[in-house]
Amino acid sequence: MAVKSLKEHYDNRMLRYVFPHWYSILYATACIFLIPWIVFLSILLPPHYVSHHWDVTWVGFDVFEFMLFAITALLAIRHSIWTALTSVMLGTTLLIDAWFDIMTSRNHRDFITACIEAFILELPLAILSFVLARRIFEYARTKQSD
Repeated sequence: MAVKSLKEHYDNRMLRYVFPHWYSILYATACIFLIPWIVFLSILLPPHYVSHHWDVTWVGFDVFEFMLFAITALLAIRHSIWTALTSVMLGTTLLIDAWFDIMTSRNHRDFITACIEAFILELPLAILSFVLARRIFEYARTKQSD
């Protein structure tokens, strides 16, 4: 099924309001600046770093993840179209969680545990979250064309 352009549903004035030109310039500029920044970090960051707020960082991230699960559940119960937004946020957060769990593993055992958690919990839940968002977008699109 081909994804239809928003131009098929809205006039140009509305599209300019929804997608102002400066957004694309901002995001393209960010890409340009990120390339040298990534190279800079890859050269200068140490492979080992001790963080003094490791516990607060991870607890804070998990609280954020909990909030996304709770908000997404509440919105899904209400059949809200906003569930699409929070499920994309949740899926992305789960991918980030899996990545950092694996990449910050201290030893082989932690690495294996992080991989198991990623493949059994985080990645499947992320995929389900993205699938839910896509289904909501498709539903909204079909309702819009009615």
